[in-house]
Amino acid sequence: MKQLIDFIGLEKIQKIAILCDEAVWRLYPDYFEALNDVAEVHYIAIEAIEKNKDIESVVFGWNFLLEQKFDRNSLLISWGGGTICDIGGTIAATFKRGIRLVNVPTTLLAMVDAAHGGKNGINLQHQKNVVGTFYLPEKVIVDTCFLKTLPKKEILNGFAELLKYALIGNKKLWEELKQLTNINYKTIRQEWIDAAVEFKMKLVAEDLHDKGARQVLNFGHTVGHAIERLFAEKKRTISHGYAVAMGICYEAYLSHKQGTLPFNDYEDIQHLILHFYKPLNLTEADITALTNYCFDDKKNKNGEVQFIFLEKIGKGRMQKSLIINH
Repeated sequence: MKQLIDFIGLEKIQKIAILCDEAVWRLYPDYFEALNDVAEVHYIAIEAIEKNKDIESVVFGWNFLLEQKFDRNSLLISWGGGTICDIGGTIAATFKRGIRLVNVPTTLLAMVDAAHGGKNGINLQHQKNVVGTFYLPEKVIVDTCFLKTLPKKEILNGFAELLKYALIGNKKLWEELKQLTNINYKTIRQEWIDAAVEFKMKLVAEDLHDKGARQVLNFGHTVGHAIERLFAEKKRTISHGYAVAMGICYEAYLSHKQGTLPFNDYEDIQHLILHFYKPLNLTEADITALTNYCFDDKKNKNGEVQFIFLEKIGKGRMQKSLIINH
C-alpha cells in the first residue's frame, strides 16, 4: 500500500475511484482504508461476471466519473480479476481521452496475465473483447494475499495462463508445473507469477499494439475464445481458463499435425491438462460451430484463421495462417 500512497502523493492525485468486484469488496472491506487519508475515494462495485463485460458497464462507469467531476489527473483503480481489469481499463482509456489507471489484481489469472500489458476489451454479441483499447496502467500491484480466498476453480482458471506462458517461452517453468499433482493457493509460487509477467512485458515493450511478436501470447486463445462464445450462446458458463486450457490442448495438437511439435511433447501437454481439466463433451454440431467461430477471431487476416504454434515446449512460433474448411 505504501507504494500506492507514495504514487498518489507524488502525482498530486485528489480523486480516486475504485472499480471493484462486489465479492472482493465484501471479503476485504478495509483493504484501501489508508487511501482515505490522502484523497477523496469512491467505490464502483459491480458483479464481476462475463455478461457484465459489456458497453453498459463502461457507460455506468463513465456516468459515475462524470457525476463526481473526475478530471484527467484523477485515478481509477481496477480491483478484481480479469473482467474488472478489462472494464476498468476501457473506462480509464476513454474517459476524457484517458485518466490515470492502476490495477490491483485479485485472481491468479489477473496476476499472471490480465492486469498487465494494457489490453482492455469488452464483449459484443457474445464475441470476446472485440471492442477495446491499448492503454497501459501506470502501476500493477500484485498482492498474493488475495489467493487465500480464491476458490479452487479460480486457481485453475489462472493456472491455464501459467501453462500458456511456460509452453511458449519458459521450459523451466513447464518442468516445474508438470510436477504438480494438486493445485491450491499454497502450491502457487510468487516466482512463477513473476516469470510469466516478465516474459509478457518484454513482448509488450517490443509490440504494444499486438502487430507482431506479442501475438505469440494468443496461444490457446483462438480456440479458447471460440469455446467461450459457444457456451455463451448456449447460455452455459465456462471459465476463461478452462476454455483456454482446452484451446491449448487443441492448438498443441494442431502444432503436431503441422509438423512443428514432436508427438511426445504433445502427449505431455495433453496429459497435464487432462489431469486438471475435464475434457469437453462436444457434439458434431458444436465442433462445426467452433470452426465457424474461429473465422470471426479478431486476429484473422484475409479470411484465414490465425493460430500460434509451438516449435517445442518452451518455444512458441510467430503467427501462422491456417486455412480450415468453412
